[in-house]
Amino acid sequence: MAERGTTGREQGTDGDVTPSAADALAIIQQAQSHAASRLTPSIGVFYTIWGVVWVVIGLVWFLAGIDVVSPAASGWGTGVAVVAASVLSAVIGIRTGRGISGPSTRQGLWYGLSWPISMVLLGVLVGALGSTGVPGDTMAVVGPALYVFLAGALYMLSGAIWTSRVDYVLGIWIMVVAVVSMLVGLPASPLVIGLGGGGALLFAGVRALARRSAR
Repeated sequence: MAERGTTGREQGTDGDVTPSAADALAIIQQAQSHAASRLTPSIGVFYTIWGVVWVVIGLVWFLAGIDVVSPAASGWGTGVAVVAASVLSAVIGIRTGRGISGPSTRQGLWYGLSWPISMVLLGVLVGALGSTGVPGDTMAVVGPALYVFLAGALYMLSGAIWTSRVDYVLGIWIMVVAVVSMLVGLPASPLVIGLGGGGALLFAGVRALARRSAR
């Protein structure tokens, strides 16, 4: 007849230890957690990708502002960096989300779509604002600041939705960076955005990746 030990496991007459229901549940939960960590991309990957993009964009436009490179070259550099990061982010998201469904997946999809939709509409708004006769130098400061401020608001929203303190604080910080970039003006404003916003994203990305690898 089997005896129950103090560890919550059952010991047979031959001395073998059989896992209890609690032990089995713990093993299953550990396996599920390990599988989820392998199948779900770390948010640190996306932080890092876009952090690099922000830094690159900020640097090339700062260099354009001090006449080191041409605005055309900065424009092309910005376009290439944004497209490459968008494609890479989409590929990572699609590959890791394949075969997964449910309310949380739909929620993530809707939130993800809110980024391109809001950015495109903001672009229309900025274009309309520029056509009202606002000086070009003013628009060169206000336009990027509005995009950065919107990105910060979306990050803060994601923090509220998924109760992520990192996202919430990051969103507030990015909005502060947007305000500061408007206050300092050209030619330093792109550098403030690139190093302040992009640097924060890189910090959050490296931190998230380091914590994930330590599990």
